Amino acid sequence: MKITQCRLCGSSDIELAVDLGFHPLADTFLPEDLQYGPEASFPLQLGRCAPCGHVFTLYAVSPEDRYQKQDYSYDSSNSKVAIDHFGEFCQAALANHQLTQHARIVDIGSNVGTLLQHFQAAGFPNVLGVEPSTNIAEIGRANGVSTINAFFDDVAVNEIAKDGQIELFLSSNVVNHADDLPSLLENVSRLLNPTGRFVFEVPYLLDLVQRTAFDTIYHEHVHYFAVKPLLACLERSGFSIEKVERLEYMCGSIRVYTKKGGVTSKAAKSLITDEEAFGLYEPETYRKFMGRVQAAKIRVNQALWQIRAAGGKVIGIGAATKGNTFLNYCRIDSDLVAYIADSSPLKIGKRTPGSHIPIVADDAIDLEATHALILPWNIADFLKLKLAHLQLKFYVPQVETLE
Repeated sequence: MKITQCRLCGSSDIELAVDLGFHPLADTFLPEDLQYGPEASFPLQLGRCAPCGHVFTLYAVSPEDRYQKQDYSYDSSNSKVAIDHFGEFCQAALANHQLTQHARIVDIGSNVGTLLQHFQAAGFPNVLGVEPSTNIAEIGRANGVSTINAFFDDVAVNEIAKDGQIELFLSSNVVNHADDLPSLLENVSRLLNPTGRFVFEVPYLLDLVQRTAFDTIYHEHVHYFAVKPLLACLERSGFSIEKVERLEYMCGSIRVYTKKGGVTSKAAKSLITDEEAFGLYEPETYRKFMGRVQAAKIRVNQALWQIRAAGGKVIGIGAATKGNTFLNYCRIDSDLVAYIADSSPLKIGKRTPGSHIPIVADDAIDLEATHALILPWNIADFLKLKLAHLQLKFYVPQVETLE
């Protein structure tokens, strides 16, 4: 379904900002029974709201298709980088807002409970996860985290409300997946203690554009947040931004500390100034962005075909969701990349959506491999160190970074 109104302000004055062609769902890795059947693809386009500046996917795929039709493949505990990040997130949230030992803490989109486990370890037992993917929610419960298997909708809200108000709401890389952010904020406001906080992390649009990180665009990401339109939406819902931090996590993110009422921080207003100075709300910025994306596609294909023509064998490292956007936009398949090595049991034995490249365990990397294409480029240094013993020639597709 094509979206004709801004997902934040409701305006119908929408401009096409980014067009990456047709893509399957990037986070739906294919098990054996789906590898040879029909596969749905959808236009992967971003629209920009001219009045408020918000950027969002122009074609909607239902949440059920994205998170419940097939087993979900992302496990937040599978990476040391992610585990360490969630530990830091826990400590930052605790430093910002003093909690009693029995304060109720809820994580929206809790995955397997990694973030909430850090709160449990810090002495806060009264935690609850909300996770729509059934297989992931089951892992969360097995990890000792009480988890509601549902979207953060009226049913989940009514269930949570039975035990009283919430002192701390959390969310990491999930608010940008919410089709109706105003409704999500209304539900948070309904449950949040008057002195409570809602702290969430989302990928940052300014980083995406500056780094030409087109591979972080996929259908599961409904919103691409900049501070200016996000702040306006929060204020319409009765929230202020108490604090905001820029993070390197997820190729560039912001951590937003919000509360009901109050005055928005100078840090948030400073980021808005930076956004405007960069030209983040100008159409020409996105035309130049698409030019850099197209150049990256040509450059990467030239490099890989040269390696193959010289007799090299290229493998992929890290079956990341962002890698699927990269592979499908660049039209890279198993002719160029023999297989992708990954450590997640939720992905090993499956194939990548669209490109249909097989995924194997890290210890299955063969001696004939000469080059390794690192797909999660944001953790390239970690992966190079981890696999240094294989003596591969690592290739990390570099894209232009702008000041």
